[in-house]
Amino acid sequence: MLLPRPSLAAATLRASFLTERVAMRDTFAVLRSGGCSQEAIVAFQRAVERYGSSKFDFDFAKFPKARDGFYTFASAPALVAALPHQLADTQHAYEFNCFDTVVVLAGDSLRTGIRPDEVSGPYLVPHTPTNGSFTILPRATARDAFSLAYPEWYRDATEESLPKPMRDARIALTAALFRCHVLPQSTTEEGLARGVMEALKMSWTRQGMSFPRRFEVVLCHEVSLPQRWFVTSHAGLLIPREHGFTYVEKAGGTGPFVRLDFDDRAALLRWFSGMFRGAEKLGYTHHFSTFNDTKIEMVDFRTK
Repeated sequence: MLLPRPSLAAATLRASFLTERVAMRDTFAVLRSGGCSQEAIVAFQRAVERYGSSKFDFDFAKFPKARDGFYTFASAPALVAALPHQLADTQHAYEFNCFDTVVVLAGDSLRTGIRPDEVSGPYLVPHTPTNGSFTILPRATARDAFSLAYPEWYRDATEESLPKPMRDARIALTAALFRCHVLPQSTTEEGLARGVMEALKMSWTRQGMSFPRRFEVVLCHEVSLPQRWFVTSHAGLLIPREHGFTYVEKAGGTGPFVRLDFDDRAALLRWFSGMFRGAEKLGYTHHFSTFNDTKIEMVDFRTK
């Protein structure tokens, strides 16, 4: 008698920080089969190896024993509970961030029709000066927005990691994705998800954006409903597999590269609920994730 295959979401979730060769090789193979180009995978591999060349300072005390660089958890919340701190707060040199990881891996399948020096704004750019305050500043071109969002030292540290044909695309795509948007004053909590998606789609249409077909660019958006604006603050890649999904991200500039394997897409929303826990202290009232330009889901912090 053939029994149905047990659900990974109901049973387990696999996680890797791509610090072991076996996990790295397997991840590159998944990316290749999912539609990422060889050029993109080589650039990603360089970034992963560079990050791993210095110590990954992390307390694995609450983690199960690894097998070939993978840790198996009963659920996404169980993984979040085992983390000693939010991954973006990991002590490490600041290197590739989440948006650059997505731009590199997506390659030509993620496009914008905007040229870097074309007047295509206004771009509302999230900016954190050295004093730690947060501001939103307008810029007219993609290059101006990119230069404000990414300081010179970061551009210098990461530019050589990208293939030359990707460098102009990186400027335009970063400006198109890593930005703030305003919502109509009539926006209500009931219609918030629809309002966020409409604002994004209108912006992406103006930018001439096209998204991949074989995998999904996942973007996370933090909303301040009283002030009627939101910021797109995080990005990752979701690749469908024969059974379930593989999700790949970089946890900020100092955090590690992350791979998650799961059956149920809801596991990813639960992962994000742990990532953004505590964001209400910064004034954010709601969080959403979008999948390419087709779907939006609320990140619910009450989900267990």
